[in-house]
Amino acid sequence: MIFRYAKGVVLGALLGSSLLFAEVPETKMEALNALPSQYDMIVAFYGRPGSKNLGILGTYPVDLLFKKVKEKAKLYEEALEHTHHVTPGVEIIYEMATTHPGKDGSYVLTLPEKTLMRYIRKAQDENAVVVLDVQLGKKRPAEAIRPLLKYLSYPNVHLAIDPEFSVDDLDVRPGKKIGSITGEQINEAQVLMQHYLNEHHIPEDKILLVHMFTEKMVTHKSAVRYHERIHLIMNLDGHGSPALKIKIYNGLYTEARVAKVVGGFKVFTKHDKPVMTPKQVLGLEPVGNARVREMPRFINYQ
Repeated sequence: MIFRYAKGVVLGALLGSSLLFAEVPETKMEALNALPSQYDMIVAFYGRPGSKNLGILGTYPVDLLFKKVKEKAKLYEEALEHTHHVTPGVEIIYEMATTHPGKDGSYVLTLPEKTLMRYIRKAQDENAVVVLDVQLGKKRPAEAIRPLLKYLSYPNVHLAIDPEFSVDDLDVRPGKKIGSITGEQINEAQVLMQHYLNEHHIPEDKILLVHMFTEKMVTHKSAVRYHERIHLIMNLDGHGSPALKIKIYNGLYTEARVAKVVGGFKVFTKHDKPVMTPKQVLGLEPVGNARVREMPRFINYQ
């Protein structure tokens, strides 16, 4: 059995207070608060190939998927009056949490490499981004991303961690409790990525995206360190009313945090009521009395 939480149920308890990162040298700050230099903004479709219930990505065959995400990216460029280039992309659930432990006891189901490569090659042809997401199960972040490092050799491939289903320190299967990871574990993942880039002479900087929809999903936030060539995105991952989503996003992504981490915002096409427009997501237009204060640079649709 494969599942997802009804995240809107807990959205009211979202983040709100602290997302703290250790101080870094001033010379590094400019790199921290931006995507890698090859991107200005990214709009991506999220999900699992062949799984319609896990997100918009699994709803369409690969050719139509990229056509539609390119159209969505153009809507954001139009909303920005063509002052920004918006790169289309896909965020693929590579390791999906399950209710069964499997042969290795990890509680994750890995996407076949043949399927994954279809999306990576198509994305290359379409000048699009691919973000590979791991839902962890019984694996630590570093353990989960280690097999994915080889895909960083593709210029358009980046990585993501979803703590929701992390149960490596719990006596339950994924889905029984909302999981968490630590700031130290985020550092371990960054170190692995950084070393791989340097050892294999990969010229492109890379993104590490971390999903969050409650503050406790990342503990020891003050331990997070900046690692050169790795750009952190903290992605607001929860559904609900636009006013509530905006309130939580603004609470998470304060002016102080803008200087240290890239903002991400997820739109749920079936569960957000109503679905925010590109101008509303970007903070260019309000939703009632609410407005996004700091423009997200990564927007994903589920």
